[in-house]
Amino acid sequence: MRRQQIILFLFLLIASAVPVFLHKNANVVLSRTLSSFLLVPIKITTNILEYLAISKVRIEKLEILVNQLKLENAQLRDRFNLDTTNMQSQDLRLLKASVIGRDPLNINGYLYIDKGAENGVAMNQPVIAVDGFVGKIRHAGPTSSIVETIENNGFSVSALDINTSIHGVIKSQKNLMFDYIRHTDRINVGDSIQTSGMSEFFPKGILIGTVHRISESEDLFFKHVYVTPAVQVNRLVSLYLILNEHESHTINQP
Repeated sequence: MRRQQIILFLFLLIASAVPVFLHKNANVVLSRTLSSFLLVPIKITTNILEYLAISKVRIEKLEILVNQLKLENAQLRDRFNLDTTNMQSQDLRLLKASVIGRDPLNINGYLYIDKGAENGVAMNQPVIAVDGFVGKIRHAGPTSSIVETIENNGFSVSALDINTSIHGVIKSQKNLMFDYIRHTDRINVGDSIQTSGMSEFFPKGILIGTVHRISESEDLFFKHVYVTPAVQVNRLVSLYLILNEHESHTINQP
């Protein structure tokens, strides 16, 4: 009889503990459910704040890029006497490119850029930088091109003195020379030299450089005029191509 009472007591004890156990689990489950439910707005708010923070950083980067482009455009307008209305009437536009390499045998004579025929690049297109004249396209591949710079020996372009309107030819001959200037022509140190527009490829008004020295020569007609280039080719990391939209469309047609 005593054994039966003990067994009954244990049974009742276990039976009474089950509801308590279930109640605790129910509390845990309920607590977890409520916690998850209450945390949803917090998680959403956190995600929104993180997204806004990332968006703000992206917007700031875009604003910096836009400001840089605005500055470059303003500098281009200030540096050049290019008539933008005239450029539009001639279907001309600027294409920015990055310098991706240099000729190791002629480091300032030739540059490799990351734009090619697929971007509308073609041979002999003018190449400029924010500071002025750079050169022309010597070869255009599908996705990259070679630029011949004004510092390459033998490069030449028709030019004029902005201050006196005297015409000549810029030539690279170890030094940058303003050639075919007569002894009687009044050229002064400090005069600005720009493209004259008397060329099949180069529009008028691109700054080439500044006269830094003038000396008489043994030549019967012409004197030596030395020019400091406006662009330091060895520091270029990006530049601009002047594209003719009509020619680009013609080239890209199958």
